[in-house]
Amino acid sequence: MRAKQLSFFLTLMLFFCTTISASNRQPVVKNPLKKSPTAIVDGINYRLDEKNQKAKVISGENLYTGDIVIPEKFEYDSIKYYVEEIDDGAFKDCASLSSITIPTTVTKIGSDVFRGCTALEEITIPESVSEIKNETFAGCSNLMMIRLHNGITSIAQGAFRKCTALESIALPNNLTALSNNLFQGCSNLKNIKLPGSLNKIGSSVFEECASLEEVDIPNGVKSIGSDAFKNSTMLQRFVTTTSMTELPHGIFEGCTSLKEVSLTTSIRSISSDAFHGCASLDSIFIPNSVKSMGSSVFEGCSNLTVINIPGAIDEIPSKAFKDCSSIEEFNLPNSIKAIGSDAFNGCASMAAIVIPTSVKEIGSDAFNNCNSLNTVVMRSGTPCKIKKDSFSKTFMKEGTVLVPNEIPYRADPKSNWAKFRNIVKDRKR
Repeated sequence: MRAKQLSFFLTLMLFFCTTISASNRQPVVKNPLKKSPTAIVDGINYRLDEKNQKAKVISGENLYTGDIVIPEKFEYDSIKYYVEEIDDGAFKDCASLSSITIPTTVTKIGSDVFRGCTALEEITIPESVSEIKNETFAGCSNLMMIRLHNGITSIAQGAFRKCTALESIALPNNLTALSNNLFQGCSNLKNIKLPGSLNKIGSSVFEECASLEEVDIPNGVKSIGSDAFKNSTMLQRFVTTTSMTELPHGIFEGCTSLKEVSLTTSIRSISSDAFHGCASLDSIFIPNSVKSMGSSVFEGCSNLTVINIPGAIDEIPSKAFKDCSSIEEFNLPNSIKAIGSDAFNGCASMAAIVIPTSVKEIGSDAFNNCNSLNTVVMRSGTPCKIKKDSFSKTFMKEGTVLVPNEIPYRADPKSNWAKFRNIVKDRKR
């Protein structure tokens, strides 16, 4: 009996000891993954993947110089490695790198890889690479020849930004989009053929391409980003596609040589600054499909003499025609409800304007600096709201306002209309 009790007691003690030991046991902490080993072989830095026998070209402590030939494979510590990738920024700012040869074993080229390689003059992308990443060649100011193949399906933003020596480039046939800033600042780019597969052009793609005279946009392009051709000072002609519905912000801002623009009836809106500073544009036809225009849309178009305003437009936005000093006449449709501030400021050749009955408000400085303006015809018998400076002080003293009935315009001595000296009944009505 005592033996059984002793056995039970020892079993119970063993159970408690085991439980206490388990409660005090620390969790197992796995060691963090070690970085892959690196090696320098024939002056090129690599990160090694021993298990898969792969190697990636990486940057080193010293910048690469001269002519670099990346091998397809090499042997290190009795292991054969195949070079399949060039790491992000591997050759970045290597200003003395004069040439580079990339083998067909390489399938990936990272971002910023050749950024700032100012001595590099030409490069061939092997057919094994299907993507050009962000800023890959940005700032390669002497790069004149880039050989791309049709297997490339994606070129990321800024890839050729500020390649100032680049004059022409053949883009891959299967490319569907031009990413933002792609050729921004390529000041010598003259010739470029866009593939028919394109459906999108991003923002600032050709901004400051000062030598670009003409670009044929494939009909499949549905959208173009803001500032796409901004400050491309040699661009002379542009035709929209039937797939586009909008001219974005600043698309042609500062295109001082732009003379011919053809807008299709698919266009629904023209955004702010779209033609700001297009000093050579002398005429433009806006289709009736356009329902809205943004601020400063034609500001500074100093040679513009002929323009129509579609009947679907309900507002002349601020600075829309500011400093359009050559336009003599504006025909405002009956749809216009408001004229924004500075809308016609500086239209020095405009002698007269008819304000339709639909206009309910005229903003500040809307007709300031209109030095030739002598007659304003108000179609509405009810005065619209105006600011104290909607018209210049000179016009308020010397100009003539023709109205259906002058009494409503004179009724309130505190109104801004009461400050005009010559408000008279329009005898032609």
